[in-house]
Amino acid sequence: DLQGKIILEKWGEEACCLGWVSVPTVLMFAQSDLKLSSSELNVLLNLLMHWWGKDEKPYPSQAAISYRSGLAPKTVQRALHSLEAKGLIGKISTARSNSVTRGRNYYDLEPLVKKLNQMAPIISNRLKKK
Repeated sequence: DLQGKIILEKWGEEACCLGWVSVPTVLMFAQSDLKLSSSELNVLLNLLMHWWGKDEKPYPSQAAISYRSGLAPKTVQRALHSLEAKGLIGKISTARSNSVTRGRNYYDLEPLVKKLNQMAPIISNRLKKK
């Protein structure tokens, strides 16, 4: 697809050998409005990395997020709880006996999508005024 070609051209094949993540720019502009800490944004980006299809909920382990981000496991846990409390993600627990998730949570990112779609016109207007 065209977007994939543009990203490969921009970043190079080596940098993209593990894939790439599509993130709407409005998320970056909305950080302050959403009261996202740098840790929360980092954790959120890690969730987005695992969100491959609209109807597929990501289920990365907190340990993997901690390892990749360099954040302490408790910091990752607090960030996930905070994102949930802010209404930006939903969490669905699974059983350890589940052969796919092995007890990891599914994370619903639809609340974030809804919030960003509500905020986009507001942020767009704010940027036009500058």
